[in-house]
Amino acid sequence: MSDTDDLTPDFIREFQETRRHLPHWQAPGETHYLTFTLLDRHACDLTRAALAHIIVGALQFRHEERYTLLDWVIMPDHVHLILYPMMAENGFFSLSKIMGSMKGWTAHEINRNISQRSSLWQDESFDRVIRSDGEYRKHAFYIWMNPVEAGLVENPRDWPWWGQGWFCRGMQMSE
Repeated sequence: MSDTDDLTPDFIREFQETRRHLPHWQAPGETHYLTFTLLDRHACDLTRAALAHIIVGALQFRHEERYTLLDWVIMPDHVHLILYPMMAENGFFSLSKIMGSMKGWTAHEINRNISQRSSLWQDESFDRVIRSDGEYRKHAFYIWMNPVEAGLVENPRDWPWWGQGWFCRGMQMSE
């Protein structure tokens, strides 16, 4: 396959919609809410310290290089995050490339850790363009409260596998 056959370029300059089974939208200069999930929800517990550290490392690896990581939480079988793809010379970094790199590296490292050789993540991630401060707050609150809603902790501050973003720091954003 040549570079011109690649349906997901490294950079985007205008709104893109792609589809496999789910529609995927990326708008340049916009923040995105994403979820990626284990293919077999019982394959492993992503909140086991060794595995969670692999995911945290991957989330933070390209922070402020290819994207700004705003909020995140690691749950036993999935990960939620809010990020903003950064601008490069040729446009904004592609969500598809960001997620592909993140999922590929974590799959390799987690499989190595649990002595497994099968696919780890579902092929597609869920993504949503965040279009307002209110929508951002809604998704950030969902991320913040996900461990509480799942019955894993009573207070979200007690969950060790979340990243502080707008909601968690208590910054104020205009409506």
